[in-house]
Parts: sequence; C-alpha cells; structure tokens
Amino acid sequence: MKPTNSKPIHQKPFRAARGFTLLEIMTAIAIIGILAAISAPNVIAWQQTAKLRGAARDLMSDLSMARMQAIKTGDKVKVLFADSGYTLFIDANDDHAVDPGEKVLRRKDYPPGIVMQMTTFPAAKTAFHPSGAASPAGSVTLDRGSGTQIKIIVNLVGRIRVGSV
Repeated sequence: MKPTNSKPIHQKPFRAARGFTLLEIMTAIAIIGILAAISAPNVIAWQQTAKLRGAARDLMSDLSMARMQAIKTGDKVKVLFADSGYTLFIDANDDHAVDPGEKVLRRKDYPPGIVMQMTTFPAAKTAFHPSGAASPAGSVTLDRGSGTQIKIIVNLVGRIRVGSV
C-alpha cells in the first residue's frame, strides 16, 4: 500500500540543452574584436613585407637567369631597370634599348605597392657578358613604401646577393 501523505520527490526541471546567454556571446565577440584590432596592423605589415621579399627573390632569380643565359648562349644580356619593373633582353645591336626583333627574356612589373627606390647602376642598366661578368656593377633598392627596403647587389664578376640598406 501507498501512503497517502507522502511528499512528492522534488526534481530539478528537465533542460534538454543549455545554450549560451546573450551576455556570454557579446563578451566573446568583444574579446575577438579587440584581438582583431590589435593584430590587424601587424598582419597587413607582414603581408607587405612578404610581397617585398617576394619581389626581391624574383629579381634575384631573373638576374641569375640572365647571367646563365649569357654564359649558355654567348650573347650579351642587358637589364633595364625602371621604377615599376625591369626588362631582360638580348641586345643584338648593342644600343641599350629593346628594338623590334630583339629577344625579350623577361619583362616584369613589381607587385602593387613595391617600387624601385634607387639604383646605383649608371642610367639604370647593366649587362651580363658571356663570361658571366656584369658590367657595370651596382645595386637596386626595392621599397614597400613604409621605409622597409631590400637591396640587391650585383658585383663585377656577376655575383648577385642581398645586401644591407
């Protein structure tokens, strides 16, 4: 027999799933926003520096290719530098200009935001001879616009390296 005066057992109300409160969600969004605001300038600067390094690597690679082409074919390979890019070509008539019919090995523009800050090559040009030597020697300084620069140096024997600015 069941007693009639027994008290019912108190149970906690059943909750199928507990979610987040609006206050918790707003706090998490505020923290994410603060972290994003702090890190955004660093990410943008890192991207620009990576673009600058990539442009410097491309230039070094193309200069090495020009030197190897001169050694391989026995032709003089000229390099013309501009603020926005450079051109590598075989100058058949030795006039330091790309003429119709002359073989252009590479014509490349720097990525947006990257410019040639300065060059020590006279008249912004150099040539690689069949011996691999460069004439004249000099350097090109690339800049990403915020003072971060990379200098690519070509010496008389044709060695290409990154130097300090």
